[in-house]
Amino acid sequence: MPRERSKDRSSAWLRETKICKKSGLSNSRMSKLERLRHLNSNDIMKVRVRSFLFLTVSVLFMLCGAEAYAQNDVSNGGKVSVVVIDAGHGGKDPGCVYRNYYEKNITLALATKLGDLIKKNYPDVKVIYTRSTDKYVELAERGKIANRANADLFISIHVNSATNTSARGTSSHVMGMDKSGKKLEVAMRENDIIIYEEDYTTKYEGYNPGDPASYIMFSLMQYAYQDQSMRFAQMVQTHFRNDLPMPDRGTTQEPFLVLWRASMPSILVEVGFMSNQTDRSYITSTKGQNEIARSLFAAFKQYKNDVEGKANVVAVGGNGGTSEMVSSDDYKGVLYYVQLSFGTDKKKTSDPCFKSYRNKVVARPVKGKGYRYLVGGVKTYDEALRLQREVRREFPDAFAVAYDGDRQIDLKTARRREAQ
Repeated sequence: MPRERSKDRSSAWLRETKICKKSGLSNSRMSKLERLRHLNSNDIMKVRVRSFLFLTVSVLFMLCGAEAYAQNDVSNGGKVSVVVIDAGHGGKDPGCVYRNYYEKNITLALATKLGDLIKKNYPDVKVIYTRSTDKYVELAERGKIANRANADLFISIHVNSATNTSARGTSSHVMGMDKSGKKLEVAMRENDIIIYEEDYTTKYEGYNPGDPASYIMFSLMQYAYQDQSMRFAQMVQTHFRNDLPMPDRGTTQEPFLVLWRASMPSILVEVGFMSNQTDRSYITSTKGQNEIARSLFAAFKQYKNDVEGKANVVAVGGNGGTSEMVSSDDYKGVLYYVQLSFGTDKKKTSDPCFKSYRNKVVARPVKGKGYRYLVGGVKTYDEALRLQREVRREFPDAFAVAYDGDRQIDLKTARRREAQ
């Protein structure tokens, strides 16, 4: 390695250390590994083409049969009857630290709350935790726990951090490699904890934290479940975006070692930034943790229904389905609708402007303003989302709303009541 490159990396490490100290974040996790390597975005992408092609072709060849099996298993009468919830970090690995706040404690609280919601609402679903106390569990072992349980879903919960203290929001990640190769920072940080393990180079079969080729190889290992994992990750982010007071940072594919051994659809979620004051206040509060857990549960519920073929397309557009429309006159509780349009004048429900939803529209008055034109009357948010997708084929700007009797309420309140 040229002397100049070594100096540049040393300088970068020192700058990052100073920033961490200034923001109050612990640098203990990164210091040992950063002495071994400090990769910038250019270094990450400097992988020989021949090596990349060899790794890609070799692994895909081995996985092509597994992919077909996984897709068939999930799409044809699959069940979600066992879920493994992984509280990130633990024991000697605290995760992100800010003063008296430890990532390992936050993730354990969230994992427990999510598990309790699943047990309460789905007594037939078996919930398994990779850890239920403050103990260290090796990354590879977490996936093996899920494999031994024949789990149908693996959820790993984490808290993010950044040297830029203005960075905030939630994100969900699946095993893979993004197209540009520029989003490895989160995966590299979460993978760094293997330095706590004895003989990690042997245990992780040649994985090298500073070698971009290692990341590409391991990103292909869960290829067979990538589509299902991404589908669940997108559901999680949709619920996060609708339910939580934090920005949506989207979904990405990144090579997380904690997902490497899991032979089922698996995601890693980052529920906010410890390094950001606003996020930190929220994720360390009981209120915030309860809301995050409820949002994760709603995504789990949607995924389970989707996999098991429940709550198919709502039969409003005449396509056939199983969801039941409920009249607000007969049902005392929260109902979800999809708003087609709003107008100052009251229209007949048979008006041609409602297209295929003629005679299926409900007009709800808004005092002193006009009328909302709605379709639906379904009991669950999952059904409302499916109805929304159906309606948007003809009304691209349609969106879900909730009513308690004649009174409109916000979706967050409606979903909280639904989860109770």
